[in-house]
Formats: sequence, C-alpha cells, structure tokens
Amino acid sequence: MGYRVASLAVPLLLPVATAWVRRLERRALRDGAPLDPALQALAVRMGLRHPDRVRVLALPAVPWRWPGWLAEPLARLGLGPAAVAGLTAGYGILVRADRRHDRALLLHELAHARQYERAGGVAPFLRVYLNDCARWGYAGSVLEREARWRSARLGDTRRPG
Repeated sequence: MGYRVASLAVPLLLPVATAWVRRLERRALRDGAPLDPALQALAVRMGLRHPDRVRVLALPAVPWRWPGWLAEPLARLGLGPAAVAGLTAGYGILVRADRRHDRALLLHELAHARQYERAGGVAPFLRVYLNDCARWGYAGSVLEREARWRSARLGDTRRPG
C-alpha cells in the first residue's frame, strides 16, 4: 500500500485504535505493577514527567485483537501481532511475561510513554504514530526511531543519559 492510500486509512483506523488503546491502558493501570525505583529513575532521566503513573502488566501474550477488516491495512503499515513483545498504551505498558525483566524493552516502551505525554494523550499520539507508520513503515517511523535511540542511550551505562 502506498503512502497516499495508507494515509487515507488513518482517519478510519484512528477512532478504533484510540478506543482499543484506551481499554488497554485502563487494564494496565488497574492490574499492572509500578516501575521499580531504578526504572523510575531512568524514566525521569528520559524526560517522562509522571513515571509514578506508569504501570507494567505482564501477560502470556500482548493482546492484539483488531477486527478482522483491520488486519490487512495494519499489516501494510507494519503493525501486527507477529512477535509483539511489548506495547505502550499511554501510561500502561503491556509486555509478554517472558520479557517482563527485559530492561531494553522496558526502556523502549518508556520512551513511547514519554511520546504519549508530549503528544497530549492517546488520540493525539496515535494520530501522529499511525500517520508516521503510513509514511515510513513501522521500523522507519520517526517515533519508533526516537524510541530506539532514547532507550539505547539510557541503556548504555558507559555514557550519561
């Protein structure tokens, strides 16, 4: 799917994606655990304003239940259930249980939590994120590259954050 076609799909995906992410955030905030002190300190260094609000919910698999008609458009944007280890929903971070203590993954998801804060919430973040994926694909999106850079920067103990 080319950028023009993918970008036309974003307004259709946005309300469904926003409702889904808000449900995931509520679940993580209700059932998840707060960050440990070391991760909370790293979140502050990363620029997260409210790391005390973050909750991490470990599950056997990260939920990925889109309606069937969304599977193909999302796959073309580079988004889908294949090998999802973590997902950030506002201040809620959902991770596969086998990756619960994966510091690199948690730092990456904290970078996304910071992006949600900066954007002003779920809907504004998703508008940017989905458009970004439509334009550059998941791996090449600006927000994913930023999350990889921020998490790598803080994960490197040889250099100050």
